[in-house]
Amino acid sequence: MKKIFTVLVAGLMISAQAFAVTTKDVCGQFNGELWIDWDSYGSKSVYLLPGTTENTLTFVLPDFSFLGGKLGNIVLPNISMDADGKLSLKETSLYLDSINLRASIKMLNNYEDEGETYNSIVSATQAQITLEIAEPKTLPMPIIVIFEGQALRSNNYALPNGGFEGQWVNNEPAAWHSFASATGDYANFVKGNTQQFVASNDVRPGSEGTQSILLSSNILFGVKANGNCTNGQINAGSMTADNPANYNFSDPKNTGFNTPFQGRPDSIAFWAKYLPADKNPNNEVNKARMSTFITTNARYQDPEHPDSVYTDTKIAAAVMNYSATADMGWQRISVPFAYYPNNLDKQPAYILTTFTTNHVPGGGSSEKGKLDSVYIDDVELIYNKTLKSFSIGENALQFNQRVATVNEEFCDSCADYVAAAEGKTAQTFIGFDATHKCIHVYVIADDFAQSGAYKLYRVEFSNSQTDDLDPIDQGVENLLHNTISSEKVLLNGQLFIRRGDVWFNAAGIRVK
Repeated sequence: MKKIFTVLVAGLMISAQAFAVTTKDVCGQFNGELWIDWDSYGSKSVYLLPGTTENTLTFVLPDFSFLGGKLGNIVLPNISMDADGKLSLKETSLYLDSINLRASIKMLNNYEDEGETYNSIVSATQAQITLEIAEPKTLPMPIIVIFEGQALRSNNYALPNGGFEGQWVNNEPAAWHSFASATGDYANFVKGNTQQFVASNDVRPGSEGTQSILLSSNILFGVKANGNCTNGQINAGSMTADNPANYNFSDPKNTGFNTPFQGRPDSIAFWAKYLPADKNPNNEVNKARMSTFITTNARYQDPEHPDSVYTDTKIAAAVMNYSATADMGWQRISVPFAYYPNNLDKQPAYILTTFTTNHVPGGGSSEKGKLDSVYIDDVELIYNKTLKSFSIGENALQFNQRVATVNEEFCDSCADYVAAAEGKTAQTFIGFDATHKCIHVYVIADDFAQSGAYKLYRVEFSNSQTDDLDPIDQGVENLLHNTISSEKVLLNGQLFIRRGDVWFNAAGIRVK
């Protein structure tokens, strides 16, 4: 163990000397091993969140257990960090809610044991956290808790290049494919068909990007072909549009044409401008299509072959057939994922997404010169991280702008605090902030390892002095005390809320 820690700290110090470390650099999820009084307690994850004040961090060690007893989450706010990544925290009092005990915790630097020194230091890639926990009622002497781990900087929680930006190679943008890279018996007939999938500078309202994609239908050899793109690969197996030999697919063996994925999102959102040749809004044929499937480490195709069974492969699906807006303009579409009950215990491995100009193979207008098209921009997977409920004892609190007030003195051990979150993978962590005499409730989801996004709620106590923080949606690039005012913006008949450079839709979901 000592050798492992020596190597880790040496790496951390070299990294720190190379450049100044900021709180933005280090926020995220770290996976590694937990040691308690020199005994290994196995693999654990810890989280570093942006602190509630500038230049501070919040440390979260979920589900801490010791000697067979579950002590709950350890949440330490107001941690300072210097330019070398060294962490410091004055002694703090922590209420261990599962056993109704209060412990004191110190974050240690330069802790020595048998000639070895242990630190609390972090970089963008690795961390070592050393704690001393004392609880006189149950512990004859303080225990030493050491975590060492690597940062989980995974990109496998989002769709790569959801904005279709960057240079196109072989007539395709990074991570997306169409007929130019098709396989199958009739691939050579469609590989030159590049006009159905092109880049466009017509981007959705408020986009930070400069490109979208334009899918168009076409007549090929007398057959109507839908515009089609996917993050998998197209199999062109027949010249008959609705033949089961035509499909998009994802295969673990098909490197470059699959999208590794490990999240469990609540929904997928995208922007579309659908322009059917037939402008009749009552014609049910005039619907474009988006489909997304989260799968196991196995081959999957969309549409499924009628003679194949994919019951054990599909973990979740989100499918939407959508119409054009009345003004043929941009619209943001959000589609919830439906999770298959029998596969909830299976690990996501890949995600297959398809956009097409019509929900029917070979459907839509077939009149030459009057074909369908659809612009797609800013595809995003949404992980809900909303506090569903928070109660003190039997009393449920109501939040206004993520702040609730209790007519009591601040106390971190005199009541039962229970938090529940809305979201497939959302977790809640309760932090008792004795500095500001309030409770912070942190809500994160799977995507924190990639986006750093989370939500913060605060419980104030009217008989105690509190701070004036303004909790809003944040990623690791912003500080929690942001006080930029909001303004309402109406674009294409849709209401948006703009707060500086950040945009939300009318439902409060961030769209830019």
